[in-house]
Amino acid sequence: MTKNAITFENGKRAVVITASRDTSAKAILDALEIASPHAVILLFGGAAGLDNSRKAHLATLFADGVTPVAAQLGALIIDGGTQSGVMAMMGEAVAARPGTCQLLGVAPKGKITNPEIAGASKISDGASLEPNHSHFVLVESNRWGGETAMMLELARAFNAPTVAILVNGGEIARKEALQSVRNGWRLLVIEGSGRLADELSAVVRDGQSAKSSELREIAHSGRVALFHVQDAAEKLRDELRRMLCC
Repeated sequence: MTKNAITFENGKRAVVITASRDTSAKAILDALEIASPHAVILLFGGAAGLDNSRKAHLATLFADGVTPVAAQLGALIIDGGTQSGVMAMMGEAVAARPGTCQLLGVAPKGKITNPEIAGASKISDGASLEPNHSHFVLVESNRWGGETAMMLELARAFNAPTVAILVNGGEIARKEALQSVRNGWRLLVIEGSGRLADELSAVVRDGQSAKSSELREIAHSGRVALFHVQDAAEKLRDELRRMLCC
């Protein structure tokens, strides 16, 4: 395990931990030096296929819904950490409220393209780190999804009330959502955001047949709540507080 700092072009600095997949969560958390949060908010999924209107709604929900609750409750936000999709939106939302909450990105090192990272990837499906995150854990893996187990293990290690938010998403998000409900965490599905989120919403809301046993298990876990992407941020704040404080 190694620990470094990275300075982005916007002047922001972040702590970067690089660790193998079998490094203990405790060792990583000790190295990160993040104060124990009172709650954890996980963000899963992407923004593939979303039109500009729904992207704008999502950005508002993150800025005026998620981050105020994180600041109020002393919650840590954890996501995939890259400059893409919902992770970029979350980074921008946190940047709009400087100093109010911390944002931890967990990503596979082999897919990160930042030249400041030793051994950074130059492959076509790589991604750069989002520059408004305060902390990163880069897992020694060359595939997207290779970081999932570590992300969930770190969330568990904080031993705090935890809510996962699913936006859009594909196969990796499906596995993350399944493990979240198996961990006993509540899952807030952003209905109307497309792909996996809408598939799951249809099963939960309308009783449609699930396309897989995993989707069926998530839908029938009793831990799923639905929130429409076009609903007000104030409503999202109330929902998140309820889910994290109960």
